[in-house]
Amino acid sequence: MDIVITGSAGLDGSRKIYQHKEYRRKLLMKYSERFFGVFESGTVSAHEETAREAQRVLEECFRKAREAGLAADGGDGGILAALWRVLKARRSGGFYDLRAIPVLQQTVEICEMFELNPYRLYAPSCRVWLTEQPGEILRDAAGAGVPSAVIGYTGGGVAIWRTDTNVPSSLRRPERDEMPDLN
Repeated sequence: MDIVITGSAGLDGSRKIYQHKEYRRKLLMKYSERFFGVFESGTVSAHEETAREAQRVLEECFRKAREAGLAADGGDGGILAALWRVLKARRSGGFYDLRAIPVLQQTVEICEMFELNPYRLYAPSCRVWLTEQPGEILRDAAGAGVPSAVIGYTGGGVAIWRTDTNVPSSLRRPERDEMPDLN
């Protein structure tokens, strides 16, 4: 099965960090508010009604896939935790390319500034799917204006191997979410 990601790694967490008064003040010392405009407005589509319908279809497909144990969201521990959970629930190993996971530059900058890992940051809107039909998910995501990518495939054994590095590396049990305390 192919491993598909829809959404952007760490998006929800980086949005919350940006909206926090103290973190935002620090960020705006280095970056302009315009740079973080995506956190204010969200995505705007010229074909808003079509995008809403595609989003509804994508949400329904995700609900069914999650019920079947073929999908998870990055809400608890980020997208790498979701990848680990969905593969372990299927008792499967896999291979993935970390660099193929969609992530916004704004999220990268926030994570670098506060020493966080965007792939382990709160992101319920970022989802991992296991599917034999990746084209359908990619099409629905594109119609909804949601970034998506095939990042790997399932494999024998139980190890989850990263393929975009020269040094063999396997994904370990998820650690706690890297979301800072915003209280």
